[in-house]
Amino acid sequence: MTLTTLYSRLKSSQAAPWFALALSGGLLGGAWIFQYGFGYLPCTMCYWQRHAHKAVLGLAALWLVLRAVGIEAAEMLRWAVALALLVSFGLAAWHVGVEYGVLEGPKSCAAGSTFIPEVDPDNPLGFLSEPVRPPACSEAVWHFLGLSMAGWNAAVSLIGAVWVATSRKS
Repeated sequence: MTLTTLYSRLKSSQAAPWFALALSGGLLGGAWIFQYGFGYLPCTMCYWQRHAHKAVLGLAALWLVLRAVGIEAAEMLRWAVALALLVSFGLAAWHVGVEYGVLEGPKSCAAGSTFIPEVDPDNPLGFLSEPVRPPACSEAVWHFLGLSMAGWNAAVSLIGAVWVATSRKS
């Protein structure tokens, strides 16, 4: 298989929902690994970005199910998935602006302004007495190649939105 053939197959509308599932699933899974594996607590805006990826996962799964049963809703769902990825991009870009002090975040993004219940498997009700305060949205706790997690989410979500929107019928 040549590189051109592979590219054509990946850009087809047959591959687009799988691409969206892998992209948002990977980003959401990565966020959970950072949170539960490495202890990086998410801020309020981080949670918002996760919700956009959950929407992408649901829409892409619906796209696959409808296609499997022969209901032609692919075009509508392609645009819905692309829009959900653009929402993720917009939230992430706003978050990056907040991190760099260029944009103002919502009031709920101040350091320690909201409680996140942290569940300990050994003491499932312990979060009621010991709430955990998330970091401020303006504090990027991790960088790779000069981009924070929000920066990477913005870049990957935009690429994904363009990829899905430009997928062609095969």
